[in-house]
Amino acid sequence: MAIYTDSKIIREPLLIISGQTPQKDNFIPDSIEEQLDIVLEKIALIISENQASRKNIGKMNVYLTHSQYLNAVREKLTAFYGENKPTMTLVIVAGLVHPDFKVEIDALVPLND
Repeated sequence: MAIYTDSKIIREPLLIISGQTPQKDNFIPDSIEEQLDIVLEKIALIISENQASRKNIGKMNVYLTHSQYLNAVREKLTAFYGENKPTMTLVIVAGLVHPDFKVEIDALVPLND
């Protein structure tokens, strides 16, 4: 099941969301599911604060520290996106800015769609 599309036309203006990390109030959960919940909650809040919609997400870049997290990512992103299928890059990295981070996600969201 594809949770992304190969290409998408996006019109400006464009909301560019920096990489969101799984830390909330100095707390970093251990499970990938909880880390994804925090990251996606942060992204949803930024989208909402900018009067945009998750259904308009054009692109996401997902950085994971291990391929064993792919199923959790698929499940969480499928629920987060709904019917939308943005373009996506997913990269397995050796590490993120904090040694306990397992995921970081950034996004591009058009504002006038």
